[in-house]
Amino acid sequence: MSYDLRPTERELSEARALVTVALDACERELTLDGPLSVALGWSDSAAVTEAFGGVDGTCYPEREVQLSFNAGVEGWADAVGPTAARLYGEAWLRERIEHASFRWQHLLVRAAGERLADRTDPDGPRPWREADAQTLTERWTALSESLGSSEPLVVDRALGGVAAAVGEELVERQGFEGLAECTRSDVLAAGEAALR
Repeated sequence: MSYDLRPTERELSEARALVTVALDACERELTLDGPLSVALGWSDSAAVTEAFGGVDGTCYPEREVQLSFNAGVEGWADAVGPTAARLYGEAWLRERIEHASFRWQHLLVRAAGERLADRTDPDGPRPWREADAQTLTERWTALSESLGSSEPLVVDRALGGVAAAVGEELVERQGFEGLAECTRSDVLAAGEAALR
């Protein structure tokens, strides 16, 4: 029987080293109240391989992060740092808000992550940068009408761009630490200012 076991030791070692460097940079910017638990693994999913440059991840409550990568995708190593930073930023904000139940809160959490990724790796690749302004505006228009919904957000390139624009506007208005105090109205106003 033949098989292909991924990641290889070398791929996993490289990914671990890249994540460690990114998280160290994040820790110099923001301190978490407790340890961050990172589950690092391989993914062949289309989202990872086609939409997100070989790396994607999810932040869960209690500072738990799942980061998936595919070393077969060109540029994956460059994408690890910004993705790890985004997840760290999301974990930081999740510690400071009661519960992310509504779309506006999930967007705010993503915005915090995008802003931290921009602070720690401003030139790193972001899949949403490939989305044009019209796509981001259309996504914001649809999203702005359902910010109070508890339905999950569709995570795609455009969402990252919307979150980055909203986060940039909010940080400019309130500072990074002020993100934890933002309301639905703040998120709506920031989105309108940045994307309309």
